[in-house]
Amino acid sequence: MIRLSFVQTGLLLSVCLLILNPSHAQDQPDTTQKDLIDYTFQILKLKAARDPDQSSRKVRFSFAPASSPAQQRVTLISAINLAFYRGDPAITNLSTVYFYPYTNFAGRYSFSVLSNIWSAENRFNLTSDFKISHNTYNDYGLGSSSSIDSVSVLEYNHTRLHLQVSRLVFGYFYAGIGYYYDQYFNVSQTSLDVLTTDFEDYPYGTTSTTATSGLTVNLLRNSRKNSINPDGGFYTSISYRMFFPWLGSTYTWNALYADVRKYFRVPTKKRSILATRALYWDTWGEVPYLDMPATFTDVESRVGRGYRYARFRGRGMLYGEAEYRFTLSRNQFWGGVVFVNAQSLRETPSGKFTYVNPAAGFGLRVKFNKRSEANLTFDFAFGKDSFNYYINIGEFF
Repeated sequence: MIRLSFVQTGLLLSVCLLILNPSHAQDQPDTTQKDLIDYTFQILKLKAARDPDQSSRKVRFSFAPASSPAQQRVTLISAINLAFYRGDPAITNLSTVYFYPYTNFAGRYSFSVLSNIWSAENRFNLTSDFKISHNTYNDYGLGSSSSIDSVSVLEYNHTRLHLQVSRLVFGYFYAGIGYYYDQYFNVSQTSLDVLTTDFEDYPYGTTSTTATSGLTVNLLRNSRKNSINPDGGFYTSISYRMFFPWLGSTYTWNALYADVRKYFRVPTKKRSILATRALYWDTWGEVPYLDMPATFTDVESRVGRGYRYARFRGRGMLYGEAEYRFTLSRNQFWGGVVFVNAQSLRETPSGKFTYVNPAAGFGLRVKFNKRSEANLTFDFAFGKDSFNYYINIGEFF
């Protein structure tokens, strides 16, 4: 959980960066819109100089204190977003880079960088995920029926490098390849009143060190112009992943990851979007324990509001979510969301999707940067015997 003083510090840094950051004056969207940058300049009685060339290739910057799905105590986390165009905005999607540094000031830390880059005219798409961390989190075992009473603590160091490159084939369709590498080392478990845990019984990836190295084949269909805050369109990503010892992987296994999203514009006076998502993630072979599908371990770490990080884990996952996004003020500074989701993990040893864990919640939106449409997001979600809050930049999906 973030201490209030950390949030205040983060907001103060945000204001300072707003003053120092000139990107707000780069181009002019609908002048009726207002964002946090506008109000900051207004309150401080500063006049923002307008760049006469209105270059759309300049970087839009957003910053906010953020929360962790693990909800660890005394943790300082920030979310930093950079948004920019690599070509003519009329025919090029918005590229984004997210930075997530955090520490709990007691030896736990993480630094991750997630990027989604579109070349000019969307001819190529490059996505990457780089991460180094030293973490602890509660592990509840395998399957959607796992109990909060059967908890142990996992601690490990993690290094990650995921790269995918896709080329436009026709229309909105792309095809590409990628490389995935994950290494978990110094892995240890502490049991809390549990005689034998699923982690101890599982045969793969439960030793001190495990490496995963493999190739991916990707298919992509995307019509979203802005992935930070989609205003309609669709997104489909299908990735087949193959991991082999000859590439440096400890085990031989495969995974299929299929993510489908659709955004519907609701005909109202103010901007309203119904966002829907379905995810199928399955694995075969000698799948390491920490590489199995789990809550908040998807590509963007955004699956499972209402539950903690890795609350449910299994060899396969089914997930669905719907969210209604609406504007509260005419200038689009204030907004809100309501959402529902459900997840099901394969049980052990049956391998069946037997139980479903639903969640629901609501959230507040504050327009941080109208150039990139980036919102500060404050979400509150309720699951089965669970409650979590989330602070971030950009919509969850």
